[in-house]
Amino acid sequence: MRNVISTSVLGASSRRRAEGDSLRSKAYRQIKEMIILAELPPASLIDEAQLVSDLKVGFTPVRQALQWLALENLVVILPRRGTIVADLNASDLQKIYEMRIQLVPHAVRLAAERATDREIASMGALLDRSDAVIAKGDHYQLIRLDRQFQRLLTAATHNEFLIEMLDQLYSHSLRLWYANLHRIRGLRQEIRDHRKILSALKAHDGKRAEAIMRSTVAEFHREQMSLNQNLSRS
Repeated sequence: MRNVISTSVLGASSRRRAEGDSLRSKAYRQIKEMIILAELPPASLIDEAQLVSDLKVGFTPVRQALQWLALENLVVILPRRGTIVADLNASDLQKIYEMRIQLVPHAVRLAAERATDREIASMGALLDRSDAVIAKGDHYQLIRLDRQFQRLLTAATHNEFLIEMLDQLYSHSLRLWYANLHRIRGLRQEIRDHRKILSALKAHDGKRAEAIMRSTVAEFHREQMSLNQNLSRS
């Protein structure tokens, strides 16, 4: 069977990251993860030479990766001054929330309508691991579970444009959680909400799943704003 190659804008964007030069793609993925995990803190100046050494790639792949990340608003490139990790502030968080409160509940409704049995089973298997993590009080692992669940959930929408947009928005939110790992309070409740959402998905009850997620996103935002205030005082 002949391979069908997508020529859409989204298809081009996806191939650029997945099929582009391997060193450039590696640098993009690793630097993005360093920013999300707060290994490269908000508002910090990026040392390109250090990244070249740490990632074992050349300057060109690193600079190309930083250009991709600038398009996602994760870094700010200042001509003749260098590249800075994008800061976190209340105004940005509010704008991200205004998009997520509309898009994420809608995505969950779509997932309730479109998720396959295999996708629902994968979400269930992931949440089955959460009890042990909650018992340990391991916030880092709880965030990883949340990230994985969000990816599975958005993938179940089968809407590539929505998946890419939500991934970018969630990346910004995650940065604040990792920067305040020891202050996080609401992750256990979020995992419980995921169980309720999964139950609604199994019943293909999009309206109920949407309502639960709307409440979850609103609470997520309230905690983020509180964390941001604490971060500002630090």
